[in-house]
Amino acid sequence: MKNKYFKTILAVITLYTSTAQVRDSLQQKIALKEITLDAIRIKTPKRIIPFALTHQTFQSNQLGLPQNSLQDYLTSIPGLYAQNTQNFAQDLRLSIRGFGARSGFGIRGIQLIVDGIPETTPDGQGQLDNLPLGIIESLTVLRGPASSFYGNASGGVIQINTLEDFIDNFVRLRAQGGSFSSKNLSATIGFKKNETKAVIFQNLTQSDGYRNHSRYKQQVFNARIWHDISPNNQIRWQFNYTHSPYAYDAGGINIESVQENRKHARPQNESYNTYETIDHLKTGLQWEKQISDKLSLDTYAFYAQRDFVGRLPFGFGGYVELKRNYYGLGSALEFKPKNNHRMQFRFSLADQKDHRKRFRNEGGSPGDNTLDQEELFFNTAFSFLDELKLDSGILRLGLRYDNQRLGTQQESDKVYLNTLNPSLGFTYTELGSHVMFISYSTSFETPTLNELSANPSGGPGFNPDLDPSKAHNFELGWRFTSPENKLEATLYTIKTQNEILPYELENFPDRDFYRNIGKTTRMGIELFWEHQKGPWEWTLSYNYASLKFDNYILGDNDLSGKNLPGVPQQQFSGSIQYNFLNGWGSALQSQYIGELYADDANLTQVTDYFLANIRVWKSFNQLSFFGGINNLLDRAYFDNIRINGFGRRYYEPAPMRNFYLGVNIIF
Repeated sequence: MKNKYFKTILAVITLYTSTAQVRDSLQQKIALKEITLDAIRIKTPKRIIPFALTHQTFQSNQLGLPQNSLQDYLTSIPGLYAQNTQNFAQDLRLSIRGFGARSGFGIRGIQLIVDGIPETTPDGQGQLDNLPLGIIESLTVLRGPASSFYGNASGGVIQINTLEDFIDNFVRLRAQGGSFSSKNLSATIGFKKNETKAVIFQNLTQSDGYRNHSRYKQQVFNARIWHDISPNNQIRWQFNYTHSPYAYDAGGINIESVQENRKHARPQNESYNTYETIDHLKTGLQWEKQISDKLSLDTYAFYAQRDFVGRLPFGFGGYVELKRNYYGLGSALEFKPKNNHRMQFRFSLADQKDHRKRFRNEGGSPGDNTLDQEELFFNTAFSFLDELKLDSGILRLGLRYDNQRLGTQQESDKVYLNTLNPSLGFTYTELGSHVMFISYSTSFETPTLNELSANPSGGPGFNPDLDPSKAHNFELGWRFTSPENKLEATLYTIKTQNEILPYELENFPDRDFYRNIGKTTRMGIELFWEHQKGPWEWTLSYNYASLKFDNYILGDNDLSGKNLPGVPQQQFSGSIQYNFLNGWGSALQSQYIGELYADDANLTQVTDYFLANIRVWKSFNQLSFFGGINNLLDRAYFDNIRINGFGRRYYEPAPMRNFYLGVNIIF
């Protein structure tokens, strides 16, 4: 039944494309606003980029979004899967074509860039708890390996840009409340004078959570300043500070506990008082200068500090203190020898130091010290990018060399890694409103310092058996663009080696350890359609993915041919938005998530589910009211699946039907 459902959707999209092509041919004289993106480093019109990517803007429809999780902004991205939107102790988990699926918390295997500055640490760990969600203006998702552009942990790229384009000075106040005693309060100031402008944002989010032992509180402050020294010379500064005094973790439970009471927390999480406290600071400076018609320079530098205290649901080493300091800098020199030819030379440096302490967890308080070690990760990289416009299309070549040094204060733990990652892409443009593209790219991924420090022996130092993974990606794609329609279809195949996956041990429940599992083969198709006409906005996306182990022997079991756990085989997303002339607006968003497996052996299958969310708003000049209902159909599903959870404690139940209401005022 489901296969027929999706075949029907694909048939409708195909039919619509053919008819839209005839209709839109009458409108070819209408000028399209060309979107230029720098997600692949050299700024290129989106339509002719020879790699699979999705670009979304949020100026017009940010109003009715709940602004509690980045997942609210990512539902229409094909090939991207989001979990853990409700567990703020573990943070949002994202995967793109399977990259990042292993993460027990936060984001791994995917590079995060916020306002031009890396948000991902040098070792490949990404956190989203410090994002100023209320001022996201646009985002771009590069859906596939991209280490020739971004280096380590680039199985995909999410580039986020916050509010920058505004005409008049303004002050915006927003207040929102909803289910589970949740509240979201924010203030935004936009200021512009002569060659200088600034945006300042402050918010407070707080909730009791759907499950027992899941309340959280967080404050985010974000400031950006732009100053034009001259028409061809600009500096940009940003500052972000996040404070979360508590975010409780209800933990994973087995299916029997789910059936008894979905809201229950795991008893050990309550007895060990599991929660985290975070203070995160980040500042960055960027300088862009157009030296001449043929030469430009782009430079950045940043520093970040993160203090983390976590309480895990076990005794030995269950109380964690982490002090992280990392910084980076980089420069890109772009040379344009001819009008149809651009070259870019890049250099970057990044340094990370983690001071990790573990103590016995005595009911949420620190006991005897069990670990005290300094962990280091240092990276230098050089890359070359070349773009050549031909009569029939555009050719892109990339090559990046990374040198990495990682270890602890113990000399025996020092590891040196050198990697070379190429990319090659070509877009054929001689097809009118259509383009075809083909590309090859690679990525590499070192284990993060947190993963390496999870030593199964229980002692200090790194896990000596954990190695970096490597991926090779091939893509074939098609795009159609017209004044009203944007469509894209992509076929891909990826081969990976030394795939990294989590598992748990009986003596350390709910603590993730990691192992290499051999090779995987990933194949899939991704479809995207966006239609805008008058007050209507339609978006559809679909992906089918076959992600399988190639060579995986676990003990006496041969798991070759099994599916990669934690990633659904099928996903569908659709949204309809209508903006009335009298200030009313409404949007209906639906999502289908197919079956997935919770363990490497594929013994436990998590059932599929269908969700629907609705939101409405009404504007009265400067004053607006909005509201929404999540999980409109009151479906029982899971917000997160803990891969290979010991005792089959895989499940973190998601909220049933819930709502939010708010008011927004602009001065």
